[in-house]
Amino acid sequence: MATTIVHAADVHLETVFADVRGGGARRAALADAFARIVDLALERGADVLTIGGDLYESERAGPATARFLFAQFARFGKPVFVAPGNHDPFAARSIYARDDLPANVRVFADASWNAVPLAPDLTLYGFGHTPAEPGRPFAGITFDRSGVRLALVHGSDEERCPPGKRATAPFTAAEIRAAGATLALTGHYHGGTVYADAAGPVFAYPGAPEPVKFGERGEHGALVVTVRDDASIGVEAVPIARTRLLEVTIPVGDAGDEAAVIAACERALDGLGKNDFVRATLRGTVQPGTRVDRALLTERAGAHLGALDLVDRSTIADYAAIAHESNVRGRAVAELLAAADGGDDDARRALALVVAAFDGAEIAP
Repeated sequence: MATTIVHAADVHLETVFADVRGGGARRAALADAFARIVDLALERGADVLTIGGDLYESERAGPATARFLFAQFARFGKPVFVAPGNHDPFAARSIYARDDLPANVRVFADASWNAVPLAPDLTLYGFGHTPAEPGRPFAGITFDRSGVRLALVHGSDEERCPPGKRATAPFTAAEIRAAGATLALTGHYHGGTVYADAAGPVFAYPGAPEPVKFGERGEHGALVVTVRDDASIGVEAVPIARTRLLEVTIPVGDAGDEAAVIAACERALDGLGKNDFVRATLRGTVQPGTRVDRALLTERAGAHLGALDLVDRSTIADYAAIAHESNVRGRAVAELLAAADGGDDDARRALALVVAAFDGAEIAP
């Protein structure tokens, strides 16, 4: 009979969100996402739930976090296996070490591999983080049990580390194969991905179930892993996320009054909603005296969003003054201004582009 495993990682309960407002709603979304992962495991009739680390932030998780997690573990009811990560390492005072941890939960508490038989010819090996840096988990290791050998670990695919991401417990696909693991179920990278070679999947990241930081790429969800009777393995990515972190550029054009700036913001953010957390940048030129009130813009254009943070990178262009400069910029602006005053709308739009180009500023055409 096939064995079904739901694999998750990087929930990051109790994270502090400093990159955009709306942190309270986003923290609640993380807990909701983990509950949906348990829902998925129940809906699919999963035999096992595995967690590849960073389930919570150890420095901020407290009794309420433990009560929530323990209730979810108990709701699943079947075996849960946790490989702690660098944000939730196993320690004497961690949630994982509590006496009231549900009986169906097994935490891999050591930075060494421990084997658990899941079914005939199916073994799960687990490796946990402690406060000390664990080193290379697959180096010099041999998984020698018969059948399918799954490795549960929180670590870094060294050859595909995202820019700015710190490597922890690094490994390579070649090391996984050399160790004899059939498939590594892992965590640490917030964008889900499954890497395969000619023999099949080598390692799989589910991704954080909700985006944690701006710029994350890949899936945000959980994996349904099916180990079939013929020892073949299927890996299905299931989206879980309901929130989005969006970076938006708002072109203000050649706005001549506050109403035009407000309208530009409303146009750029139209179609977004309460689950969207937006970091927006105003770009372009505004005419002298045009008010750019970020507080008002946030209130008017961002009321329907989860949160909106505005950065003003617009510039003020006094075209009449620039036209009197005795340089190339002055000559170009003077000619375009004359054409614009004559009713040439293309010349009016070109004024903003030309001034921005001379200033070395970015502008959305």
